[in-house]
Amino acid sequence: MKPLFVFICSFLSATAVYGAEKKNDASVQNAVGKIIMARNYQTASLGICIRDISRDSTIAVCNADSMFNPASVTKLLTAAVAFDHLGLGYLFTTRIFTDSVLQHDSGITVRNLYIQGGGDPGFTAERLWLFVEHLYHCGIRKITGDLVLDDFFFDSVAVGPGFDEDTTCKAYQSLICALSMNFNTVAVHCRPGPRVELPIAVDLFPEMSGLKVASLAITVPLSRKNEPEIGTSFDSGTTLVTVKGAMGINEPGNYSFLKLWQTWEAFGDALLPLFARRGIVFQGKITHGKVPSTIATRTPFYEFPSEPLSESVNRMFKYSSNFTAEMLFKTLSARRDTVQGSWNRSTSLVNTWWKEHGLTGMPVIKNGSGMGNTNRVSPAHIVALLSYVWNQKTFLPDYLAALSTAGIDGTLKLRFVKSKLKGMVRAKTGTLNMYGVNSLAGYLLLPGSTTYAFAIFCNKTGHTQYEDWMMQEQILEKTVSVETK
Repeated sequence: MKPLFVFICSFLSATAVYGAEKKNDASVQNAVGKIIMARNYQTASLGICIRDISRDSTIAVCNADSMFNPASVTKLLTAAVAFDHLGLGYLFTTRIFTDSVLQHDSGITVRNLYIQGGGDPGFTAERLWLFVEHLYHCGIRKITGDLVLDDFFFDSVAVGPGFDEDTTCKAYQSLICALSMNFNTVAVHCRPGPRVELPIAVDLFPEMSGLKVASLAITVPLSRKNEPEIGTSFDSGTTLVTVKGAMGINEPGNYSFLKLWQTWEAFGDALLPLFARRGIVFQGKITHGKVPSTIATRTPFYEFPSEPLSESVNRMFKYSSNFTAEMLFKTLSARRDTVQGSWNRSTSLVNTWWKEHGLTGMPVIKNGSGMGNTNRVSPAHIVALLSYVWNQKTFLPDYLAALSTAGIDGTLKLRFVKSKLKGMVRAKTGTLNMYGVNSLAGYLLLPGSTTYAFAIFCNKTGHTQYEDWMMQEQILEKTVSVETK
């Protein structure tokens, strides 16, 4: 550990390099240094950059140009490029084609029904139900041939860079496909049986025709509080849901959201029960293939638009959805009928975007979510990005609204609750427990015209997650208290 005097001097030197202009910049730098010393943090594990956007002045730094694992702070970049590249009004469109239509008094009979995915990240189970309702309202009553699923808007790689480092069945590890539903996850609901020693009840949402369920869990007395062990795995071409253990007789039912081990197959498996409930007769089989070129040039039978892009960014920020981030990321490089979206192509596009906008340095971005130990950015990179976004009047309101608000919602709902900064911090968190990453970056919005952009990275500090959080909170609080004196 450096002596305090040497430590603070190094901080002051760094401030000079970043062109600090305000009279009290040194005071903020000094205060941040004292917080780090008092909490016994090694500076090598920290990256800090705080910039007063309203005055174009950097007021505190620590390893601001060093490269760190940003975790989900990566999503800040994914959103900015998506808004810039795709446009605020972009819609992900799922298109329906047919090769034969027979009109009857009772409705329409088609031979093969083709569903062409457009990378829609918000195709929830509820919207899948709406999709089938729309097909019914378009007149479809019978499909005598096959249901052909076209997911070739993206390439066939379903596991992104960094995702293979964690092989769990958790929902944050879901597979990526241009024709996906419900974030490629299934909700497993478990509740106790009516009597002790009877099996617990297991229900799936959405209902899927191809899934297998193997449950050995039983109901036990209330005094033995238990939670069943629930998992999914790939088994003979489908997803196997396993439930083990026990539940107390009076325990409330609960949901577990888990990864599906299929891509386009899962979409089809979820459609069939909805077809049956709506009275759409399906006589063929689910297949995987492209819409034939002779048919793809026709006007689609029906088009199902997504929610606005802003809704996808909101979900990606508030709930730190890895699935949404990677769907957006691959969409960046996808062009219908010309080029398939891929992680490599999107990486190149992001690099080009960064250069074209004259942002400082060059981050290392391999995926859009920050999953794994693959992305590297500096605090200065993120603050430069946030400063750029602040000047984009077309999408700044949507970007700001999507960020979690300290003590109010999203991943910051339970943070800053007792802080004077509650409601004033709009930021993206980044957490990777297996790599000791706890990051926070965003905006600090003060009354009046003062706005700060900040990035505080903690990589393997040797402290607990909660201690990292408190250190980040204290630094921002101290920044405000010094700056407003």
